[in-house]
Amino acid sequence: MFGSEQNIITLSLYAIVPAFIILFYVYKRDYFPEPPRIVFITLLLGVGIHFPLLLFIPFVEGYLETLNFGVESNHFYMSFIRAAFLEETLKFLIIIYYCLHLVEFNEPMDALVYSVAASIGFAVFENWEYVMIGYNESLNLAKDIAFIRALTAVPLHALAGVFMGFFLIEAIFEKQNKKLFLFLALFFPICLHGLYNLILTSESFSSYWIYILIIIFLIRAYFVFKKERDLQVIRKEKMIKAIPTHSDVVFVIAVSAVILFSINYLINFTMY
Repeated sequence: MFGSEQNIITLSLYAIVPAFIILFYVYKRDYFPEPPRIVFITLLLGVGIHFPLLLFIPFVEGYLETLNFGVESNHFYMSFIRAAFLEETLKFLIIIYYCLHLVEFNEPMDALVYSVAASIGFAVFENWEYVMIGYNESLNLAKDIAFIRALTAVPLHALAGVFMGFFLIEAIFEKQNKKLFLFLALFFPICLHGLYNLILTSESFSSYWIYILIIIFLIRAYFVFKKERDLQVIRKEKMIKAIPTHSDVVFVIAVSAVILFSINYLINFTMY
């Protein structure tokens, strides 16, 4: 049908469709759906994360080259700092500095929907890149990559968005421990994402742990959405949201970075 480009178009669909299926499912969980235009813009901003990453990654990887880390410490650095910290921080900033300022962001469920939309936007482009890289080797390899990532990497990104939104609900709409939950809204997705990457890269873990990790958190995510949807039905008034200050956001990012670097140095120290 599309001549010589048929394989590329087909593989692109394999890479993109699973992510949109997840986003559609999440969108339909919302009893009072968000405007599709704004959800789509959030998704596009998630795609756009790849551009600042092109600037940040050389600095982070270059810094690693100046350090005398062991093998396991290198794996931790690449999994939790180079990948998870950079990617989840940029998703976090989209929610805080774009979505949260929208008039339409007016109830707890919105934190889940927009966080997943930003995460899925990033996952769509990343997934497409990996599939196309595989296609440079062979068509079968590209199909295998698309299939495996549809069951692993794409749900992982969505889950990171779910739990970012889960803790943002407490940070934005509740009255107690706002800074703690704002910190967890960034740090927990970093830990989840970083652990996934570490399982993939480190020889200390079996790759089968990835599926266990994803299944456990998918079950938890189901109950998160169920609880929020049930609450939507019984709420009669919109909740008052509190937008975090710039200083709170900077503090959360800085503390997350310090913790990750400290753990990384600790791992390197214990290996000697």
